[in-house]
Amino acid sequence: KEHFNAAYLEPTSHAPDDVLATLTELTARTVTGAAHAHGVTELIVSGGGVSNPTLMAAIERELPTLVSDELGLPAQDKEAYAFALLGFLTIHGLPGTIARCTGATRAAILGSITPGLETGPAPTRLTLG
Repeated sequence: KEHFNAAYLEPTSHAPDDVLATLTELTARTVTGAAHAHGVTELIVSGGGVSNPTLMAAIERELPTLVSDELGLPAQDKEAYAFALLGFLTIHGLPGTIARCTGATRAAILGSITPGLETGPAPTRLTLG
């Protein structure tokens, strides 16, 4: 978004469809280039991009892909699962980031647990359902 935003596109004389096609191809090449650089041989994909057939076709030309739905993780629920994982790590005092993956200076616990207005002893077991 820092590079490809409305201001970036203002001076272009290209048709909007051409601009979108170029940005879609750039996205696919960025993803597959990073995957190849790390020796990835198959991608498991999720999120809104899986609904974009042009993007998926461009990625699949470079790497075999599998939509996370096929593994029991709904592709559209990726963000909810990610936040649940981050919350689990935080409440258990485990780092949610490590330097070799993110460039951070150290592993770090992400976020904090803040009790609500009605404080009391913390539950030792949480049961949902």
